[in-house]
Order: sequence, then structure tokens, then C-alpha cells
Amino acid sequence: MLREIVGGDVRRILVIGIGGGGDVVGSVITYNLAINEGIEATLGAVLWERYVVDIVPGPIRVDELRNAEYVGSYIAIVDEDTYAIREGRRVVPQIVNVLNVIRDDGVGISIAGPVIDIARELSEYVGKYGIDAIIGIDVGGDAIATGNEEGLYSPLADSYAIAVLAEVGELIGVPTILGVAGPGVDGELDRDYVMMRLSQLASRGAFLGAYGPTRSDLSLLEEILSRAVTEASALVYRAARGFYGNTNIRGGARTVRLDLSSSITYYIDLKVAINDLPIARMLIDHNVKDPWDAMRLLNSRGIVTELNFEEEIYRYYKATSRIPSPEEAYLIIRELKNRIRSIKQTAGQL
Repeated sequence: MLREIVGGDVRRILVIGIGGGGDVVGSVITYNLAINEGIEATLGAVLWERYVVDIVPGPIRVDELRNAEYVGSYIAIVDEDTYAIREGRRVVPQIVNVLNVIRDDGVGISIAGPVIDIARELSEYVGKYGIDAIIGIDVGGDAIATGNEEGLYSPLADSYAIAVLAEVGELIGVPTILGVAGPGVDGELDRDYVMMRLSQLASRGAFLGAYGPTRSDLSLLEEILSRAVTEASALVYRAARGFYGNTNIRGGARTVRLDLSSSITYYIDLKVAINDLPIARMLIDHNVKDPWDAMRLLNSRGIVTELNFEEEIYRYYKATSRIPSPEEAYLIIRELKNRIRSIKQTAGQL
């Protein structure tokens, strides 16, 4: 099945959790599919943890990693003993928790630099290790947002990684694929809206197929979820186990509707879809230098990002010595949205 999705003779693939944090857990479904089909697979992840794991804003840098093999300025080979030191704190990326279960090495990708530089490094890694295709997995569907959706607040990591993968495809011609796992399960974009966006991309010829987890996938996920910190990927698992109805996420601040279809991963051809992914396209066209540069660009378009949110959370933490409650965090997001929309409207009147 995966060979048909990717196209051609595929011997080795790289499966990357592109949104940081727990997206690597949802990526295991595709990773395990490859393994079960006799394809050699490597698991990767964008190194950017949510504030409940890492209070320091922004992505983890490669030079902050310990017990890792540096491949370059943005790529490192990581294993079950890898961790990061950020402002004196020990941070364990979720990919490390996953690697402790699958007993394999993985690839950590830092998006702390220019899109094109990261793409060049990743292209060199792909060429060196004979990787035939890259599949980037986004859990929830923020990756295919247009930017103006009401519930959207964390589009930056996904879109930055998509921009990198699209550039890799241009540089060396390997198939680059976006997988959307569990539409709507992250509590941001409504599931029906994500499905509508997927249908729009399908109408342009970008849809490659879909896959739902099997019993072996769920057994693996269950063990991983006993170690990893993730809410969205955990809901993919719950949906596959038969949960039907509404459930709370983010400490009750958001509600997600689940059924069996919430466990499915939908695969999209990035080469076909990239011009219909406006946030990633914008980051490529403006040659952004790092996530802070990207944040300023998106803010100028009225789009709030998780980096805005993390910086506010960090200031709150420094002032109060505690992490805000889910209700307080939700209010911070709303205030950010209002502030950035106001800035955009003011700029438009000048």
C-alpha cells in the first residue's frame, strides 16, 4: 500500500513528525506501515516541544542536544538516551520517548535556521542514506490551514517543516508527502473544515491515499503513549479503539469530536499541493531566516503563531514562577489574536 502511495520502487523512507512535540507519536502509524511492508524506515521529528515540556520558546537547536550525533547545523541522529539542555533545564523530546519503545535510532530536525539551509542539509542526509521518499506527518491538520481560521494558533512549526520538505523535493527530486493524521484532533481546526481542505487538495490531484491503524499499530501506540507526552496523538489512538462523541483537550479549554474516522491518516503530494498551502508558500517566497522571522511575517498578515504564544507563556512564567492554567492559556491566545488582528488593521489603514 505504501509503495502505491509513494509511487515507484521504495526501499527506504523517512517519516517525520513535522509539528514538533507529539506529532512523532502519530507518525508511528505510518512508520509501522512501512516496516510491516518490508520497507526500511527511519523515524524523524521536528525538535520543538510544547510549553508543558519545554518552557523556553522556540525550537530546540542541535547544539543544545546531548548524546546525539551532529550531522550538521540542523540535523542530528538521536537515540533513546538523547536529551537537550535549555537554559539549564533538561528537556526530553518526544521522539526520544518513542525511540525507547521502537528500539531504533531516529533523526532530530531543528528548524532554528533558514528554510533553504535546513532543506540543503536534509537533502544531503537523504542522499547519503539512500532515502527514496519523505513523509511528513501533521496530527490534527493545521498544516493545511490558510491562516485566517478562528481556532488556529499553532501553524508555524508545521508550515515551516512543509516549506523545508517542499524545498528538498525541488533540490533532489525525491517524493515529499504530507500526511494529515486525525483531522481536527488537536482542538484547533474543526474536523469538517480539515476534511473540506483535504477535499480541495484532492480536487487538484494531490490526494494519494489514506490509511487507518491496524491492531499491531495500536499495540505499538499503546506502549508509546505510556511514555510520551501528547494529547492529540492520544486521541487518534482513542478513536481507533472505538471512542465516539465529544471529548475535552487542553485541560478542558477545547472540545474535540471523535469517531473511527479520526484515526485515519490522509496522504497528500506536496509537489502538487504546495501552492495551495499559503502559509508554507509564504515562508518559501519570503526566504525566512528562522521561526522568529517567520512569526513576524505571519503576524503582519494577522496570523497568530505558537511562537507568539510561547513567548507570552514564558513571560508569564518568569513573572509568576508557574505555568498558566489551561483557562489562562486560552485567554492569552484570545488576547494575542485580538492584538495581532488590531495591528494588521492599523497597518492596512496607513
